[in-house]
Amino acid sequence: MLIQKPILTDKSQKIYQKSKIYVFSVLPHATKFQIKREVEGMFQVKVKKVRTSQQKPVLQKTRYLQKSPGRICTKLQKKAFIELVPGHNLPNFFRE
Repeated sequence: MLIQKPILTDKSQKIYQKSKIYVFSVLPHATKFQIKREVEGMFQVKVKKVRTSQQKPVLQKTRYLQKSPGRICTKLQKKAFIELVPGHNLPNFFRE
């Protein structure tokens, strides 16, 4: 499973309302072709376009009260912005 979960934030809802684009969190090594194939197989829809973006790992602050303070980094995250062919939609993605 390359697709981990849908992203249901306020910003993703505005993107959906404006241009009917769905946002998913995917594995960092997934390619656009693999994401397109998996969405089409999972939801039985036709995908028009897939765009991706990566969020680099960020160094977080640590407390010095711990026994062994070290560097803690966030994980590499990747988002997929999926636009479907007109007439197709994902059921129950955003309840309107």
